[in-house]
Amino acid sequence: MKKSLSIKKTLMYLVIVGLVSVGIIALLPGKTESITDQNGNVVQGSISEMEEIDLGGVKQWIVTRGESQNNPIILLLSGGPGGTEMGRFLKFNQDLEKDFIVVNWEQRGCGKSYSAIENREDMNLDQYVSDINELTNYLKEKYNKEKIYLLGHSWGTIIGTKAVQKYPEQFHAYIGAAQMVDIETTDNYIYDFILRTAEENGETKMVDTLKENGRPPYYGENVLAKYRPILTNYAQYYRNENPYHEKDSQWYSPLSILWIPEYNIVDKINVFRGMIDTFNIMYPQIQDVNFREQATKFEVPVYYFIGKHDYTAKFIDEYYNLIEAPHKALYIFENSHHGEIWSEADKFHQIVVSDILNK
Repeated sequence: MKKSLSIKKTLMYLVIVGLVSVGIIALLPGKTESITDQNGNVVQGSISEMEEIDLGGVKQWIVTRGESQNNPIILLLSGGPGGTEMGRFLKFNQDLEKDFIVVNWEQRGCGKSYSAIENREDMNLDQYVSDINELTNYLKEKYNKEKIYLLGHSWGTIIGTKAVQKYPEQFHAYIGAAQMVDIETTDNYIYDFILRTAEENGETKMVDTLKENGRPPYYGENVLAKYRPILTNYAQYYRNENPYHEKDSQWYSPLSILWIPEYNIVDKINVFRGMIDTFNIMYPQIQDVNFREQATKFEVPVYYFIGKHDYTAKFIDEYYNLIEAPHKALYIFENSHHGEIWSEADKFHQIVVSDILNK
């Protein structure tokens, strides 16, 4: 009997210790690995740090990495809204760290900065643009730089375009990957394409769902539920109709987002919370974005990276022809759709260094 009680107490203690350990691990902020050479030695003068800083009155995280503090800064704006692509940038774009101080910003309401969503009144486009400006000033002062490079992907191109329009003096150049141009028109174009394809394929459930939801834009408490059939099916439908070979499809994997040491357990949960909650708040706010009318004149050089098979970039040619800038360039990635900077990372890096950094 005593032996049985002793075993039960031991098991209880082990459970308690296990729960406490998990709790401690969950609360640790995570870490970013040191930058090392081929022999595993830390590169002298390199940067590899995580910081929680105040932007717009709330705490937000940045992860900064680079082989030399003498290199210029490039600030990465993830897609979304509500998404974080830090895992993809860290996995597929490490070569940038050789030529830049690379700053991964976890935007308010996303990933490590998810808690900033509590300030609902500040969840708007103007505040995101203000955050970019404030972060830029912080980085310039910390690393003694006059300007930085700004790279946006997807949703990041919306706030990125607005930032270089409002604060051109802050930036060497703007890089738009999977550049968004006209949100409502694009979403309706995709809606028509998916509806037509679903009807041709006899997918009655999809047809019924689309017709029940009606044409975008959508508003309300849970707009993601109505946008999901559009945003998650267009790529697969398009690939089926227009087969092509994508050089590296690994970037699709959620593992590239989640399984990085920069995220603790809570962060990994908040990655998915941000994708839902922040999207529901922010996507209805960008329905009037039409850069063909709102952003055609730039005071900085602009560069666009577009996957040939990216349906969301349907109007990039028309937009590009309207743009006036000190310099502009458009690069098409033949074997990519919405993730060209990861699926053809080598080409992306080569262009950034040769055509943009060394211009």
